[in-house]
Amino acid sequence: MYSLIKGTWALFFGVAMIMLANGLQGSLIGVRASIEGYSAASAGIILTGYYAGFLSGALLIPRRIKSVGHVRMFAALASIASISILLHSIHVSFFGWFLMRFISGMCFVGMYTVAESWINDLSENNNRGKALSIYMMVSMAGSAVGQLFLNIANPETASLFMLVSILISISLVPILIVVSKQPDFSVTEFLNIKQLYEASPLGVIAAMMTGLAHGTLWGIGTIYGLKSGLSIEQVSIFMFTFIIGGALNQYLIGYLSDTYDRRTIIVIVAFLAGIFSILALIFGNTFSVLVAITFIFGGLTVPLYALSIAHTNDFLSKREMVAASSGLQLAGGIGLTLGPVIGGIAIDVIGASGFWIYLFLIHTSLGLFGIYRMTIRTAVPLEEQGTTVLVSSRASLVSMELYPDAEDK
Repeated sequence: MYSLIKGTWALFFGVAMIMLANGLQGSLIGVRASIEGYSAASAGIILTGYYAGFLSGALLIPRRIKSVGHVRMFAALASIASISILLHSIHVSFFGWFLMRFISGMCFVGMYTVAESWINDLSENNNRGKALSIYMMVSMAGSAVGQLFLNIANPETASLFMLVSILISISLVPILIVVSKQPDFSVTEFLNIKQLYEASPLGVIAAMMTGLAHGTLWGIGTIYGLKSGLSIEQVSIFMFTFIIGGALNQYLIGYLSDTYDRRTIIVIVAFLAGIFSILALIFGNTFSVLVAITFIFGGLTVPLYALSIAHTNDFLSKREMVAASSGLQLAGGIGLTLGPVIGGIAIDVIGASGFWIYLFLIHTSLGLFGIYRMTIRTAVPLEEQGTTVLVSSRASLVSMELYPDAEDK
């Protein structure tokens, strides 16, 4: 473990800075959009620009990395992302902000791809799984702590936008100075959604519906908080809570899914997430209760994406896993892109309670579909189930190559 961290600390530090910046800017844009008077649906469209850019970048940027090189591509993407967030504070408009969010999404997925490729290349076969675990812990912790940075300055000023730009710039320093080896890089192939659905209908639906839920949480969680009367400080704690709950609970859910029929775990977790959505709706008027419920809810919904990948992999050969998981990330990306818009409409039509009602419907529908699939297909024998990959719905396609079982691809 020591040798792994020694060889990759600059990358992990750079990733931490990127995730701090990304965690802060997503919530900052949501808060500022509300302050500027945008409706929840309009703000949702602005915020979905990030996921549209993320999805587009996942398809296009790897080919540019292959032709231009990691160092130059990372520096270029970081510079553009830094400029993009500053432009938010200079010019406030619906189309301008959507475009800037789109550009930010492309830049961030590109930076993730570069960092993950470096980590993959610097890791050995015997510690690649540990590298993935460290990467996910750093990513989730960075995203969570970034939410608390909302309290550093008034979001109505340019200060927080400048802070995001500074964090992105800091991420460049250790990576460009310390990391010198150019990793081998190949463009990840992926199975299309039709092929994936034929292999595992539940896996595809789970990935897409999890994306719909997570896009809403990440995209307009701050807008829900403000609409329900929370202060900026309380909004930052609310966002921090669901992220950290998901980070801490991933290993437990992953262990259970490796020990029992994975479909059963998906169904139970989805229904429990739906139940806690209703509990938040009913008892969330007290902030301390809302935080407690949100912590448990995050611990349930965040691991669902990893379970969708693991369930799909149960029906594939090792050689197919990376291509399939990359395809699932595209399916999840579609959900992430649509989530903020649909969630925003729900808030505009129903009120702040529409946020939790929408999340209840998503998770309950997933649970019902899981039950339906269990009546159609027999379970994979426990001894043939693979290991759950602890990966975020917002990671790049390259993260799957860190998974040890993908060595044989």
